[in-house]
Amino acid sequence: MTSHNLKKNKFTLLLSLLVLAACDSNTMYHSYLHLPKEGWGKSDTLTFKAPITDSLASYRISVEVRNRDDYPYSNLYLFISHNTQDSTVFVTDTVKYTLADKSGKWLGTGLGDLYQSASSYTFVAPRRSGNLTFRVTHGMRDNTLMGINDIGLEIKREK
Repeated sequence: MTSHNLKKNKFTLLLSLLVLAACDSNTMYHSYLHLPKEGWGKSDTLTFKAPITDSLASYRISVEVRNRDDYPYSNLYLFISHNTQDSTVFVTDTVKYTLADKSGKWLGTGLGDLYQSASSYTFVAPRRSGNLTFRVTHGMRDNTLMGINDIGLEIKREK
């Protein structure tokens, strides 16, 4: 098997596992936004719009990061904003994600040069149906951040 076919098979396997992992009856929303190979600009905002239909439930929000092995840091700071009850006011948090341990070993799961980590971000109890909007920008010093492949958002209904 050629190196190209091996990488293609590993990617297909990873994608299949991710799709299967996303099949959970409590998952209300799960989406990734891909970042350009040329890097994530400091002013580039990723926007997720998640429909919420059960206003009596509480939801756990998780942010997922896929980084390549050329990511130059062990952590990632994100500025995450989400709308509040009236949908016009946004609350912004600064969140630090640790992507590698002190020795430089990537955390999370990975195949080839792509690693995925997830971390619980917050809980929300909307009190009415509607859309929750999340805006994500990176909080690193780089004007163009290299090595981040995708940012994902998952919303699960709490039991």
